[in-house]
Amino acid sequence: MSLAHLSSTINIRIYYEDTDAGGVVYHSRYLNFAERGRAEFLRNLSLKQISISQKYKIHFVVKELKVNYISFCKLDDNIQLLTNLESINRVKLCFKHNFYKNKKEILRMNVTICSVSNTGKVARIPKSLYYNIIN
Repeated sequence: MSLAHLSSTINIRIYYEDTDAGGVVYHSRYLNFAERGRAEFLRNLSLKQISISQKYKIHFVVKELKVNYISFCKLDDNIQLLTNLESINRVKLCFKHNFYKNKKEILRMNVTICSVSNTGKVARIPKSLYYNIIN
């Protein structure tokens, strides 16, 4: 099953709050940006995280992540974040995030998120939600 059509792009302006003392984007801020990318990815499928939580009684949490910092951003830069769903099974989704500045890749991130119940235990993604995501 090809998931190539499952992607979204957002633009991000770098503000003072995103930078460290040297004026460069603080490394952990990219995790926040990626979270926004995944939220917008779901919104593009007409899914909101709060609605998923309320309707299906599950939450998505980060299980694993890998980050490759290629270059850096500074205050007032405008970057693009491309979020792709690489794979999905009944309990996890794997996303690839590519960050670009002036059309040059500056960061690559792979994030695996897992579905958990309200009690924090791994939970299967309901079939209706699963098919809503992949179709």
